[in-house]
Amino acid sequence: MTHSKFISAFILLFTFSVGFAQSQFNAAPGDKNTIIIEGTSNIHDWEIKVEDFTSKLDLSQESESVKIGSINLTIPVKSLKSGKSKMDKNAYEAMEADSYEMIFFNSTSSTLMKEVSPGVYQANVKGDLTISGTTKQVEIPLELHKSSAGYTLKAEKDLKMLDFGIEPPTALFGTITTGEIVNIIFNLTHYKS
Repeated sequence: MTHSKFISAFILLFTFSVGFAQSQFNAAPGDKNTIIIEGTSNIHDWEIKVEDFTSKLDLSQESESVKIGSINLTIPVKSLKSGKSKMDKNAYEAMEADSYEMIFFNSTSSTLMKEVSPGVYQANVKGDLTISGTTKQVEIPLELHKSSAGYTLKAEKDLKMLDFGIEPPTALFGTITTGEIVNIIFNLTHYKS
């Protein structure tokens, strides 16, 4: 390779690397950042809020798309709060919270998100979700909203508790039973770290 060709190749490689450089963004618990778990029972619908979590998002901006390198989410099980101590206790027991203290989600591949409107990107993200010691691969429809502050991640995902070995909790000697499917709703703004 001639000297001029070597320099040209180096410049091209450098430009490519800069164009795809990833940045890390983090989200922390707060009023604007919410993870909510919705469920049903034979008496009434219910809701649990996640009061503590750690969320990291590695991504790079490309012309009309955003490339997610990785998403990592960690939730302490006992940070799930319904506002009713008995319901919380039943949930922790069902999830074996003393043995499996954390819920983890880790994306398993990079994902190119398409811009569907100015500053709004969509894609399905695949990853490993670990609950109560059981890991399953899941696919989550994800939406990112870009702002001057960072990126707001919005998503909803239905999960079957039995897929993770969790028996739907009951109360009052089995007279109150919860539905097997829960819906998890994410609204998290990530700021550049």
